[in-house]
Amino acid sequence: MNRLLMLALLGLSLVLSACGKKEEVPPPPTTGVEGVKQEAAAAVGAAEEQAKKMRDEFVAKAQQEMDELNVKLTEIKAKAQTMTGEAKAKVDQQIQNLEQEQKTAAQKLGELKSATGEKWNELKAGTSEAMDRFKQAVQKSKEGS
Repeated sequence: MNRLLMLALLGLSLVLSACGKKEEVPPPPTTGVEGVKQEAAAAVGAAEEQAKKMRDEFVAKAQQEMDELNVKLTEIKAKAQTMTGEAKAKVDQQIQNLEQEQKTAAQKLGELKSATGEKWNELKAGTSEAMDRFKQAVQKSKEGS
């Protein structure tokens, strides 16, 4: 009899607990013009966020590379201070060329940091090219000295 009473109470508690739960129903999909507008706005927002993230990563990487190249340029300048004669004249000319490449790359990077949209894509390519030229010039100068 105790078993029967226990089973009855267990069954009753299961039935009562199941009655209190409501099944979660997902909201109906949006339809019509307003639904399409909302979905489009969400997609545009996600795309803009992704583009901003990519832009920020590119700018940070370019800035880091610029900082490293500036350190190398400073090292080249320090080394030039110890040179004399024709070797010093050659390195001084290289330094002038490096400073011009540095100035161009820094200007492109500055423009890139404030650019948005299509202009950013154009400037990204120009900045990459300027940074590559600066990097190659530094490398060539370090090899030559």
